[in-house]
Amino acid sequence: MNRTSIAVALLALAAPLASAQLDDLTVRVPHETTDKRAPTGDNAMGAAGPRGLITQEVYRERRLHLLNHMRDNGFSAAVIFNDTKKSPSGGPDRSGLDFYYLTGIEHEPGAALLLDPDADQHLESLYLPMLDVEDHVWHGERSALGRELELSTGFARVRRLGSLPGALASAILTGESNMAVFLGPVVGYSTPVPKQLQVLRDATSRIPGASVGLDREILPAMRQAKDEHEIELTRRAIANTLAGLHAGMTQVEPGMTEFELRTIIETTFHEAGSRRLAFGSIVGSGPNSCVLHYRGEHDHRVMGEGELVLCDVGAEVENYAADITRTFPISGTFTPRQREVYDVVLRAADEAIAATRPGVTFAELNDIARKVIEEAGYTDDMKHGLGHFLGLYVHDAGNYHLPLTPGTIITIEPGIYLSDENIGIRIEDDVLVTEDGYEVLTRELPRTADEVEAFMAGGE
Repeated sequence: MNRTSIAVALLALAAPLASAQLDDLTVRVPHETTDKRAPTGDNAMGAAGPRGLITQEVYRERRLHLLNHMRDNGFSAAVIFNDTKKSPSGGPDRSGLDFYYLTGIEHEPGAALLLDPDADQHLESLYLPMLDVEDHVWHGERSALGRELELSTGFARVRRLGSLPGALASAILTGESNMAVFLGPVVGYSTPVPKQLQVLRDATSRIPGASVGLDREILPAMRQAKDEHEIELTRRAIANTLAGLHAGMTQVEPGMTEFELRTIIETTFHEAGSRRLAFGSIVGSGPNSCVLHYRGEHDHRVMGEGELVLCDVGAEVENYAADITRTFPISGTFTPRQREVYDVVLRAADEAIAATRPGVTFAELNDIARKVIEEAGYTDDMKHGLGHFLGLYVHDAGNYHLPLTPGTIITIEPGIYLSDENIGIRIEDDVLVTEDGYEVLTRELPRTADEVEAFMAGGE
């Protein structure tokens, strides 16, 4: 049996390789440890390994947890690719989140992590895309293989992607089960793929003794329960988001465009230290407050006296997201009808938050909020679910069918949308599930109608 051909065929199942150069998937340099022509220096991308609050040790502990899971489930090898994911609300492209969660490496699209729980020496190995000596002209320099790159990434074994097939084949053939598992997005058998990949995928069925599995549960479960570092980064993202909303609520006035208000909010995010938005901001006034994912490219509307504006926004800190919504009157005062609807939404949010604790499911919280809204006569006017998980991604990984556990961060965001009245109201808070209940991480932002009006009047 040819080990390289086995590995190449198995790799064809991984979706991110669709953008790879197939020539680089052959084992031409099986013991490559250095790059002879690669640029080096302070601007090299390889220097940007794990940095910030979460250290290499934390990422290594996550990988060790995954290795133990593999041993318990009889997997001989696992491959995780640095794919890309885009916010459903139109936000910026993001690096592969599972890959980043395990490595802290953000700027190597197409890179791969190989885990080999049965290895004598290298339980974990990092594989980076092949170097293009001209690529630095367009995208900046990247570090050469060597000790400097190993130190910056936290991996004792760093190779180029071309040597991955041989290493994967070796891991499968020397493991106890001959079972490889792919973690993350995988090309399904009904999914159209490039012809080159189709040839390799078809070869899988002709390989005796090797099998491929897909574990869709372990990484979402790991990512759902946040550690102290992740919670702290989320707090920082929330603080920057609160600053932006504070600025927007105190500076908004009739005659301002939605774009101007959005600019105030987002500029404050950046001034507070956030490099990126967690997703594309939603700032919709009047009839646009009833559009759930109102797009920024249409936000030239001038906001009028007596209207509401719904702001669903989030800043990001070290890749961790905040997601907060407040709806407030552009003139500073709710009309009686607006206040009536607002109070129903607030009551639904409050009752769902009060019921949040370990052991409760998202479905149960959703039922609690919907009951309040339905009893108030708005059965068909809450057009979305109650919330979602929050973390590395604004709609983060997690299992909506299982009971909540301590360390989980969720959003609670009921809403009522009355298009015929130009009243769209959503109130969204970020909530941490604690050992004995919950903590509202967004509690410093005004929530009741009286608090909103008082804050807009005096900024306190």
